[in-house]
This record gives sequence, structure tokens and C-alpha cells, in this order.
Amino acid sequence: MTWYETPKAIAREKELMAAIAERYKCECVDLPPKYVMDALLIRGDKALGFIEIKTRSFASTEYPTMMVNLHKVIAASNLKNATGLKCKLLVEWTDRIGIINFDAEHDIGISRRTDRDDPVDLFAYYPISGFTFGEVKCN
Repeated sequence: MTWYETPKAIAREKELMAAIAERYKCECVDLPPKYVMDALLIRGDKALGFIEIKTRSFASTEYPTMMVNLHKVIAASNLKNATGLKCKLLVEWTDRIGIINFDAEHDIGISRRTDRDDPVDLFAYYPISGFTFGEVKCN
């Protein structure tokens, strides 16, 4: 479990990984923390891409952007450069699920989690309008 992941959030990520694997007829392989992304998608012996999964407790319409820590964006860029594989961000809000490439257009800014007394950190802000929305069914 990483810094802010709760057992409930981890369980939900596993459900979403299973749904992704079923939908795209592939396998989602958990990655060690050093790779920063949650999973590698593979089909047979072929690696298809990397995915990071986020669950949110609010609707996708509540904010105009999806905030992601910049270290995730940097890791995605490094993985893409090293492997040639795409890195995607899948977000489950309370009202829908969306997906976006990490290399999609985004702004950079600073923020902090005041509810956790975090220091200021760098974040990427992806416009919600840049996400592709669809249904990922979960068991």
C-alpha cells in the first residue's frame, strides 16, 4: 500500500483492473512501486501499455480538471520513452469513468492537500474535456 491508498481504494483498483482485462481481452499485471504506474497490460507475450488508476469521491463535473501529482506524469513519460508503450490514466469518479493519455495536453501548477497537512507539491492538471468516457463494468 502506498502513501495514501486505503484498503478500500486498493480493492476498487483491483476490480477496475479486472474489468479492463475483461473488456480489452488482456491481463493487468500489478507493477512494483518503483515503476509508479499501477499495472502493465499484456496480451499473451505482448506488452500493450501501462495504466494508472485513480478513484475519486466526487463527480467529474465538480472540477474542470483532474489533478495528478507531477511525479506520475514524469514516470509515465520515462516509461513511454524507454519502452515505446503508451501510459494511460483511468479515473473513476462517482458519475462516470474516463481515460486519458498521460502525454495529453495539461497544465502544471502547485497545490497541497490541506486535509493531510502536506507540503506544497507540483501537479499536472488535465482538462476533464480531454478524457474519453465509457463504461468499464466491474463485478
